Amino acid sequence: MLLELLFLGRGGQGVVTAGRIVAEAALRAGLFSQSFPEFGPERSGAPVRSYVRISDEPIYTRAPMENFDVAVVFEERLLDSAIMESVRSGGIIVLGSESTPELPRGDIKLFVIGARRILEELRKPRSLNLAMIGALCSATKLIPLQHVEDIVVRRFGEENREVVRRAAQLVVSVEQTA
Repeated sequence: MLLELLFLGRGGQGVVTAGRIVAEAALRAGLFSQSFPEFGPERSGAPVRSYVRISDEPIYTRAPMENFDVAVVFEERLLDSAIMESVRSGGIIVLGSESTPELPRGDIKLFVIGARRILEELRKPRSLNLAMIGALCSATKLIPLQHVEDIVVRRFGEENREVVRRAAQLVVSVEQTA
């Protein structure tokens, strides 16, 4: 099994950190992983991508990724047709959004999380990445949530555990009709 994941957000949202946390959690789960970012001029608000590979065998490829099994898109404005087309058939999109967009493909599973609302309720406005990771864990069942929580607590403190947990509980699977 080799899974390729895309994390897509904007500078300042913790996209690179999210990829690193997921890769580390995969290692803790006994899997192999890689994590690497891609970004242009380093400025707040510019698009940022982070890529993660997870496998049950050593990963030797170092090639860039063009297609993904999972795309974690931090905000709906970033979900364009190019991203949707890059998700493999049977793949998953985890989307940070208060609404539910229509996808043009019926062969992708969509999960939506109202991450910003969670962050407002918990008064953790700079923890969008943690909410998206929690939603990813729940949507994919790829990595045990406990591994992510342990990493988050060690790096950011106990008070951030609830962001991960709440997002994992509130992510919603959306049935597509396309």
